[in-house]
Amino acid sequence: MIKRGANGLWLFLALAAGRLPPTMASPDTLAPATAVIMPEHGFRSGGRAPPLIITAERLRNGRFVARNLVFPVPGLDLVRAAHPRYIREDRAEFAARDFDDTAWPVMDSTADIGFERGKVHWVRFDLILPKEDPGDTLDDGLELSLFSQGAMEIYLNGKAVDHFGTLPPVGQERTYHPAPFVPRRTVRLHFARDGLPETIALRYLYEPVKDRDTGIVEPLKVAVQLPAETRRMERVESATLLQYGVFLGINLIIMLLALVILALRPRDASWRRMSFFSFFMVLVAFTNTAPKVSANFSLALMEWMKYLNFIAYPFALLFLVLVIRSLFTKVTWRGMLFFAVITLVLVGSGFLTYHFPGMDGRYDGWLMLVFFFEVAVQSIRAVRAKVRGAWIVGIGAVLFIFNGVLLEQLYQFLGLVMPQELRTYMRFSLYLTMPITITVYLSVRSVLNARMLGRQRDDLDVEVMDRTADLHFEKERSEALLHNILPEAVAQELKSTGTAHAELLEQVTVLFTDFKDFTEISKQLGPKELVHAIHEYFSAFDGITGKYGIEKIKTIGDAYMAAGGLPLPNTTHAQDVVRAAFEMRDYVAAGKARKMAAGLPYFEVRIGIHSGPVVAGIVGVKKFQYDIWGDTVNTASRMESSGEVGLVNISSTTYAILKDVKEVKDGNEVPAFTFTPRGMVEAKGKEELEMYFVNNGG
Repeated sequence: MIKRGANGLWLFLALAAGRLPPTMASPDTLAPATAVIMPEHGFRSGGRAPPLIITAERLRNGRFVARNLVFPVPGLDLVRAAHPRYIREDRAEFAARDFDDTAWPVMDSTADIGFERGKVHWVRFDLILPKEDPGDTLDDGLELSLFSQGAMEIYLNGKAVDHFGTLPPVGQERTYHPAPFVPRRTVRLHFARDGLPETIALRYLYEPVKDRDTGIVEPLKVAVQLPAETRRMERVESATLLQYGVFLGINLIIMLLALVILALRPRDASWRRMSFFSFFMVLVAFTNTAPKVSANFSLALMEWMKYLNFIAYPFALLFLVLVIRSLFTKVTWRGMLFFAVITLVLVGSGFLTYHFPGMDGRYDGWLMLVFFFEVAVQSIRAVRAKVRGAWIVGIGAVLFIFNGVLLEQLYQFLGLVMPQELRTYMRFSLYLTMPITITVYLSVRSVLNARMLGRQRDDLDVEVMDRTADLHFEKERSEALLHNILPEAVAQELKSTGTAHAELLEQVTVLFTDFKDFTEISKQLGPKELVHAIHEYFSAFDGITGKYGIEKIKTIGDAYMAAGGLPLPNTTHAQDVVRAAFEMRDYVAAGKARKMAAGLPYFEVRIGIHSGPVVAGIVGVKKFQYDIWGDTVNTASRMESSGEVGLVNISSTTYAILKDVKEVKDGNEVPAFTFTPRGMVEAKGKEELEMYFVNNGG
């Protein structure tokens, strides 16, 4: 993550020391002070400087900075140490070992050389390798490391040894093909070692892809080192690529995780911002990895990757702040606008500094410091406020700012070379601490929220079950009450349709009971005793009617009314009602015997029964009840009032239904009922009616 980025806190150190840094270059490319190898001779123009003497000891003790590494490696920077000469002409004899290049300009640095795009240049290095090297032998040759983009042919003592890209024929300016981007090209050179000056000649065509290196643009860097050092560099490069691959992979996994969780919970703003933060972290890791990979990317693609890097890092910081704010405070439009403006300024500054290398980008560090400060402040506030799990992000913020930013700048300020192991630790802190700790915090918070929601859901389920049970109980009670008031069929119709229609029933049997001398007896009992007695008898009557499947219609004072054959017609209504009447009679008789034995007032009952048609239905809309109407009801009432105590009085109509009913006793079929004719009996309000006393058969 950091092409220009981790320089903010460096400003603190610089100000504390009373100076500002000369540049805000990338920590992955800044060259330490020990990396510059000055030539041993002072010629700068004219004449011919003595050739650079190359020995194994000098190669081991020397240092040069490889652009794809961040620390000096053993070897010699030939541009700075060998005083090469260059010219923008193209002739074949420039490659010869004995060519006199004294008139060519001396090149101590390529930064100030005006290499022209599409023009061929020659650069020559004069070296001497002793025939015998006391410290070591150089028989295996030396490795020439080339850091440049474009096309090149390499000659040793006039003999072509390698090339990359395609150059036009010597002396012609025709189509050329620059080689794809490679961070470092290595060519093995086997010198003559005859004690005479030997020449490395480069036929070079510059195709610029800007490389920021120590604040300047160097189109060509050439170094020489022992083969063993090359292998060591390759191992370090492989380890570095592996690290960046880990950074890229982990941030990619975090991004995919954020997208999956966001798909499940699209309204979670924290995970949405986390997905953007991890996306830009992926871009940062990728655009920092690509320049270190020899994947033969085109030069145009590498240019676009640099542009993408300028965008990715500021936006990663922007969404880091937005994520932190969404976790621990409110995200306001004013705050978002403030950080968005800083982000755009950083992006614009990166592009301007890239295209105009003379511009100073040091103030970018001050702007980036705002992001680091915001991350630190919000994390500290959350920890102090004892927000659950905030310490996780707090640890990440400390590691990110101190190890990923301050540590790098401290080494740069002191002019020291950071050990490779410490640099690896620094990279992990920079690239992974905030993504991982924020992801862990969000995951822990999601788990805790899920558990809390689970507990709430369980509590709600229990409450719903309790409420459902209560409602079910209340429903059963209400239905029981409804069924106590209405017949079941009528109750079902009323629940289903909201109404119950009146209907004519052609044949039902109606029963009336009444207590003899009820008024006189009630004077002998207190109110409670009277109500208790009536309740006792009528409760028993309710049980009896329920036993025989007949419907209680109502009670009127001490009168009890019931009917069989409704609301659903049947063929046994008369015998059902008569048998119920027998049990009612016997129950009252048993109560009479008990009360007489105790010397208490007692009740005696008259029962009358008549069969015939009735109209049945619900009366009223408040305190409604199921009732029946018709002459059959009046006649049944007259049967009761015309009856005698302890006997069941029935009409001739009921008698006609019951007289032929049989039952089986002791294996023989006998009449179910016996009848005592009463003849024609005068009934109140009616003409004389034929009546019968009925009793059990046999």
